[in-house]
Amino acid sequence: MFGTDRAAQTSPDKARSLRGIRILADLEPKELALLAAECNWRSYARNDIIFSAGQGGTRGDVVFVVSGSVRLARPTGPNGRISYVDLHAGGQFGETAILGLDDSDLAAIAREDALIALLPETRFSELLARQESVSRALLFQYAKLLRAREAATEAASESQPGATGAQRVYAELLALAEPRGPANGAEGQGDLFVARLPRHRELADRLSTTEEVVAGAIAELVRLEIAQRDYPGLRIKSEAALRRICESR
Repeated sequence: MFGTDRAAQTSPDKARSLRGIRILADLEPKELALLAAECNWRSYARNDIIFSAGQGGTRGDVVFVVSGSVRLARPTGPNGRISYVDLHAGGQFGETAILGLDDSDLAAIAREDALIALLPETRFSELLARQESVSRALLFQYAKLLRAREAATEAASESQPGATGAQRVYAELLALAEPRGPANGAEGQGDLFVARLPRHRELADRLSTTEEVVAGAIAELVRLEIAQRDYPGLRIKSEAALRRICESR
């Protein structure tokens, strides 16, 4: 469902809100006021569905995240894998449709109470053609994202050369886990604990593997009594054992 329309604001208030959008940071106040007046302003409560996959993606709008945060999800392959991206206040999405990229499979949910402003793609396209600062900021944003992804891929390759998908899962669990003292007496002393285990799909996308590999790796830890499920987290009962199977070749 779509969220409720935001209560009426004056144009100056909206303009000040748009000032926080990074790609619009160099626009003059008058330009921001004009854009704000053309936006459809909507507010969402935490976990509200902004739109679901199959609803036509952003439906012809560029979406500015004015406050709060939004999680985007889209399929990334034939095996049902989902890629997740979290956008915080100041970010935007939906502009790739202008470049001819289909976003009809995109879904979005409010991760926390959020205010968004939807600007028609035609108006945003005109803005790109007329305002060099916006085009330049958008290109810089894409270049920075590409460089970050390349660096992450290179770092993963260097830190785990030849690692299997399961070993990457084990290494990620070690990175996520934190020491937790015993809850009662000495039992559990020295355990590691992943307070909130990411969804299998999220881990699979992050580690360039499949949900089946993630599920199988965690199930194997439980079978070997190296780990114990503790919803919504995971308790690592033997850090040493987990490190051994993570590093084995």
